[in-house]
Amino acid sequence: MFIAESTRDLSSVPWSLRLDPPGSVEYRFPRVRCFADARFGSLLVLSLSACAARYQLLDADLDEARGQGSLEALRVYPSHRTISVYDEPDTRMVTVDREIRQRSTKERRKRILTIDTPGAIVAEAELNGAKLLWVTFDRTCTTPECAYGFVQTEDGRYRLVHVPEREGFAAPVVHRGWVGKRRKMTRGNLYQLAEANTVYRTKRKKRVRTVFLEVKKDIRKRVRGQSTREPGVQ
Repeated sequence: MFIAESTRDLSSVPWSLRLDPPGSVEYRFPRVRCFADARFGSLLVLSLSACAARYQLLDADLDEARGQGSLEALRVYPSHRTISVYDEPDTRMVTVDREIRQRSTKERRKRILTIDTPGAIVAEAELNGAKLLWVTFDRTCTTPECAYGFVQTEDGRYRLVHVPEREGFAAPVVHRGWVGKRRKMTRGNLYQLAEANTVYRTKRKKRVRTVFLEVKKDIRKRVRGQSTREPGVQ
């Protein structure tokens, strides 16, 4: 049984051991900033259309989309910039004269997902008993074979577990944020070794960071009030 992170008691857990803070799930586009921009009359419509807040994708969101038959139309987004580096096997050339000269060349390709790259769910499956979403960020990809895989973890989030391979290239090296030694992601457990699945993560000291799916929500709550003055008793 999976438990949403918002319902878990994290008060006794040190900040250094928590996964992917911040604590609030609405944090990417604060509405205060959006409505401040909306004060300019000519930008009113544009500002309001861009004010959907970012929330972590949960089962409740998927159930609502399925209920309306719009799961294919739902757009999901990576929580952080993700870079997949593909290296082609080296082409070596050796020349022997008075000395041995070795030259090698190889092609390197990168696939970059930004936090604003929209993705679509192309298939649903299970991985060791956990829910698995196949998400494509390329309009030419419509099957799981070329899609990214996100598996549901214990806290309810869908985290990156599979990156598509590229024909003729070595297995991709995945980085979170930017390409660097400290940003390199490897497959590993989040909480304990007994977990069913390993996900892509970076770990520095005791801090673990991952890439998970988010969804945009435009939530507007209106209250229509009505007041009635009591006549009193004579």
